[in-house]
Amino acid sequence: MNAAEETNKFLQACTTQLVNLYMASKEGKNVDADKYRVQGFMHAGELLGVISKAQGQMLIADLHLQVFGETIDERAKRKNKLEALKESDPDAYIAIPAIERR
Repeated sequence: MNAAEETNKFLQACTTQLVNLYMASKEGKNVDADKYRVQGFMHAGELLGVISKAQGQMLIADLHLQVFGETIDERAKRKNKLEALKESDPDAYIAIPAIERR
């Protein structure tokens, strides 16, 4: 297997793991263990020279946008706003449908 084939095979494995991770997170499941497993897998690929750090970051960003429909930064800002609302006005927070608070 040549380097390009190895890279493609590795990226496919990363894609599968990341999509599964993001889908489970989207469903509200606890994904901490899986998150660390995927991070370790991707880091191993970087150390072995199969993928670059930039390739890994691009894959993460692209798949996050694909699964969640928003960038990592956009999602973090939205979640922070919801947390602030939860602290400042619990009634307004509860008025937001639960499906929208994920």
